[in-house]
Amino acid sequence: MNFKFTISRKISLGFGLFILVVAVVLFITTRTLTESITLTQDINEKHSPALYHLNILKNNVSESVALAENWVLYQTRSDNPSKLKLEELLNEDIPNKLSDLSKYTNEWELKDRVILEEVNQEIQALTVVYSEIKRILPSFESYTPINMMNAEFLVEDENKVDAISEQLYELIGSLIDKQQLVISDKSKIMAESFSTLLLRLVMIFIFVLVSGIVIAHFTIRSIVKPVKFLKRILLYLGKGIFPSTTMNISNDEIGDMSFAVNRLVEGLKRTTEFANEVGAGNFDAKYEPLSEDDELGRELLKMRDDLAENERYLELKVQERTDEVVRQKEEIENQKEKVTELYKDLTDSINYAKRLQQTILPGSELITNCFPESFVLYKPKAIVSGDFYWFREQNNQVMFSVIDCTGHGVPGAFMSLVGYNAINQVVKSTSRPSEILRGVSKLASETLQSRDTEEVKVQDGMDMAFCTINPDSLMLEYSGAYNPAYIIRNDELIELRPDKIAIGAYNEDQTKFSDVEFKLQANDIIYLFSDGYADQFGGPNGKKFMRRKFKALLLEICQLPMHVQRKELYTRFVSWQGKESQVDDICVFGVKITADSMKN
Repeated sequence: MNFKFTISRKISLGFGLFILVVAVVLFITTRTLTESITLTQDINEKHSPALYHLNILKNNVSESVALAENWVLYQTRSDNPSKLKLEELLNEDIPNKLSDLSKYTNEWELKDRVILEEVNQEIQALTVVYSEIKRILPSFESYTPINMMNAEFLVEDENKVDAISEQLYELIGSLIDKQQLVISDKSKIMAESFSTLLLRLVMIFIFVLVSGIVIAHFTIRSIVKPVKFLKRILLYLGKGIFPSTTMNISNDEIGDMSFAVNRLVEGLKRTTEFANEVGAGNFDAKYEPLSEDDELGRELLKMRDDLAENERYLELKVQERTDEVVRQKEEIENQKEKVTELYKDLTDSINYAKRLQQTILPGSELITNCFPESFVLYKPKAIVSGDFYWFREQNNQVMFSVIDCTGHGVPGAFMSLVGYNAINQVVKSTSRPSEILRGVSKLASETLQSRDTEEVKVQDGMDMAFCTINPDSLMLEYSGAYNPAYIIRNDELIELRPDKIAIGAYNEDQTKFSDVEFKLQANDIIYLFSDGYADQFGGPNGKKFMRRKFKALLLEICQLPMHVQRKELYTRFVSWQGKESQVDDICVFGVKITADSMKN
């Protein structure tokens, strides 16, 4: 059996080498860290605490010597703090320190434990001397010359306190030096371990780097380079270009693919030559499929035979098709004339509908009689509009509204007629905006819903803002269905918010609109509008104008005369729209409360 050094084996070799290196690094690092942790634990849990207690013990001994000298030299009472402190050192602190030290001496060398035992004995001897001093000078009255001389002898005699303390300092100092030396040695061992670890890691890194370069070079030569060559050949074939060179066959999967690609290229060349012969009309051209399973080859042979048969058949059909085309051309020209005529009739009908729709809009003279300072910006998207405005003066009250019907064009225009008739019918019985909206919603719902319960109900409706103004009290009543009202007073915009209920979605128990009352003042400006202006796409990024910019624009132009405001709104709209199509009908209604307003 021939051995194949396949791609999977190459990749396995590379990953195996990498895993081996990682395992070695992990082993060395783990062993070094384990040793360091052990040394650190010894230092932190044994030697450092022992060193700490030895230093405290030495300080306690030194303090006890000073306190004993004070006891002898200064005549004090038995409850003097220095005497009490000496008692505490002898009875608690020094014995406790000796007890604490015994916890860390298990691993000490024998000579160190012997020294610690000598320290214990010397402390006992020192305690005996202190007890003698306390016996001689137990109270304030005991400080007689003879007693003080005897006590001073105990303190100053070379065989007593001074001699014992000097011996203790030397013994404890030797133990301190020994613990410091042990800590220093173990710290050096840890430092050397980490230095060795660093050196080994650097060497392993260099080895990995060199190995990576070698493996990368080997991979590029044996895998990447042939794969790129295969990719280039396949890209050429995808563009219909045959490569000028063939691939070398290697002893792996890429070699197998190279063999298959070379064979594919040869087969495609033969297939191309055969297709060219057939395309030139040589239906006797010979072609051998690549194998028994070569479906393309079999289909090409079948195609050759079919084309030969079709050529004979098509010659018979050409004349028939030519006659058919001439006949269809004449029919298309006749249909074009009919479509043109129908389009003209439809356009004329829509234009007539526009004139009809304009008859329901209030005239400018009717509005200016009540509001000399006012404007209406009315710009349908199509010939007819789904937006309209309504105005009426009735019973010493002025009522006006802006209505936005669902859709635009012809469907919106039909909806506007429904809304117009409903408003005219409801205002006969009430002038309260909330009752008007409720009545319009009820009538619109009854008009739009099918009488046959099996049919789907019409879901169209309308949004509207309705205002009623009493000219005597200048009290404004407002109610809205999704459409708000804006009032600008002293360069500040006040928004009267609508109810989130659409006209036409009527429910006897749930459709209830609210009224908002607002006391008007001179120079107040009221704006009613549909959503077409704010929803228009345009600007440098093709985004919506939005209500926020619409509010800012109204505040910017509110000081201008009302007819100038209309012109400015139109100019800004056209500038924002740019090359974008108008997305919806536009209606903006503005009135300004002046001294001449509301005069009958």
